[in-house]
Amino acid sequence: MGKKMTDTPKPLRRQFITQALWILFLSALASLVLWVGLFFLVTHLFQPVNYYEKKIPSIIRLADQEGGALLDPALRSRLEEIVPREGILYRVVPLAGGTGYGTLSEGEVPKRTELIRNLNQSDQRNGYIYVYHPLVDSEEGLMGVLLLRYALSLVASNPTKGPLAIAFAVGFMAVPFVCLAGFSFWFGRRLEKRLTPAVHLLMDGAEKIEKSDLDFTLGQVGGSRELAAIGSAFERMRFALRSSLEKQWRIEQSRRDMVAALAHDLFTPLTLIQGHAEQLSKGQGHDEERKRRYVETIHTNADRAIRLLEEMQEATRLELPTFVLHGVPVEAGAFLKQKRDEYTTLCVMREIQLQTEFRDERKDRQQLFHLDERRLSQVLDNLMANAMRYTPAGGVIKWRCLIREGSLEMEIADSGPGLSEKDLRFLFDKFYRGDPARSLDQGHAGLGMFIVKTLVEKHGGWITAGNMPQGGACFRFRIRELDGERV
Repeated sequence: MGKKMTDTPKPLRRQFITQALWILFLSALASLVLWVGLFFLVTHLFQPVNYYEKKIPSIIRLADQEGGALLDPALRSRLEEIVPREGILYRVVPLAGGTGYGTLSEGEVPKRTELIRNLNQSDQRNGYIYVYHPLVDSEEGLMGVLLLRYALSLVASNPTKGPLAIAFAVGFMAVPFVCLAGFSFWFGRRLEKRLTPAVHLLMDGAEKIEKSDLDFTLGQVGGSRELAAIGSAFERMRFALRSSLEKQWRIEQSRRDMVAALAHDLFTPLTLIQGHAEQLSKGQGHDEERKRRYVETIHTNADRAIRLLEEMQEATRLELPTFVLHGVPVEAGAFLKQKRDEYTTLCVMREIQLQTEFRDERKDRQQLFHLDERRLSQVLDNLMANAMRYTPAGGVIKWRCLIREGSLEMEIADSGPGLSEKDLRFLFDKFYRGDPARSLDQGHAGLGMFIVKTLVEKHGGWITAGNMPQGGACFRFRIRELDGERV
C-alpha cells in the first residue's frame, strides 16, 4: 500500500509550489554563504569602508597641538603627512580673512557663520561627510577652522582599486538573483526530465494512431497526476478506436461473407431453374409428366432462393440499431398449446413423436406474460425445424417449458446424431451450416442458429447447445419478460 502511494505521481500544482519553495530556500542559503565568502575576500583585498574615517582622530590631535599656528601655510607639509591625499580632502580656513590652503576647493567652503555654527560637528552633503574642527590660539581664541571631507564607501576607501571594488559591490547585489536564476534552471531541468518521458510517450502514441497503428499499449504515464490522467484517457481512447475499427472490420468481413455465401447458395438453385427453364422453352419432345417435374423443380428452387434471401435480410435487420422487440401481453399457456399443435402436425407427417412438458410455477397462472410473440415463435420454429431435420423417422423430440415469474425457460432435445465438437464451437456463428458428417442437407444459409441466438439475447436471455447423455442434440434457452418495447 505504501509503495503504491509513493509511486503515485504528484499534481503539477504541488510540484511547482514545492520546487518554488526549494528554489527560494536554497537561493537564500546559497546567497548567505556567498555573501560570507565575498565579505571574507573584501576584508583581505580591500581597505574597510571606514578606513579614512579612522584617520580623522590623528588629524584632530595634530590640529589641537598646533592650534592657530596651523593657519600658517608653512605647516602644510606637516599636515599633509598625516592626511591621506587619496581619501581625505582638507581646507584650513582663517576667520580673519583670506582663502587659506588645502586640497578642498574654495567653492565647497561654507560661509563664516555656517563654519562657526558647525564647529565640533559633522554634516553630510552629496554623499560626503564634512568635519568642522576649530583652530584656537594659546588664549583659546578662535582663529580658524579645519574642514575635512571624506566618504564612507568601498570605492572611496580604495581609490586605486575602484573598478574591482565596483565589481565586488555589483556582485554583492547580484548574488541573490544569480542564485535564483541558477536554482530555477537546475530545478527546471529536473522537472523537464521528469515530464519529458511522459510527453514523448503520449506523442509517440499519437503518431502511431495517426498511422492507424493501434496494436500497442501506452503503458504507465508518469511525471504528474495530470499527465497520468491524460495517459489513462489516451489509452481508453486507443482501446475504443481499436475496438471500433475491429468492429468495423468484422462488419465489413461479415458483409463480404454474406455476399460470398449468398452467391454460393444461390448458384445451385438458379442453375437448376435456368436449366429446366431452357428445357421447357424448347417445347418439343416433352410429355406432361416431364414438364410437371421441370415446373416442380423450378418452383422448389425458386422457393429455396427466396428463403435464402429472406434469411439474409432477417440477419441484417436484427443487427440494425433500430431493431426493436415489441412486448405485448400474451397468455403463455394458450401460446404454448398453439405452437404444440403446429409442431405435432409436422412431426406426424415426418413420423416423429413429439413429447411436451409445460409447467407454470407462477402464483397467478392467469396473469398475462409480456413478450414479442412473433419473435418467440421465430425462435421456436427455427429450433423445432432444426430438431426435425436431424431426427430420423421413428425418433422423438422432447419439448419442456418452465414458466416463472418474469421469465420463460425451454429445452428442446432430439434423438438425432447429436452435435459434433465443431458444431458446439461454431453453431451460433453466421453462415455455419453444421458438421458435414451430421448435416443431411445444405439447403439453408447457415443463419438460423445465429438468428435464434440474437433474438434470445434481445429478450435479455441466453441460449446453450449440447448433447443429451443418451444421444441427440439439446438446446436450452431462457428469455425475460419484456416491459413495453425492448431494443
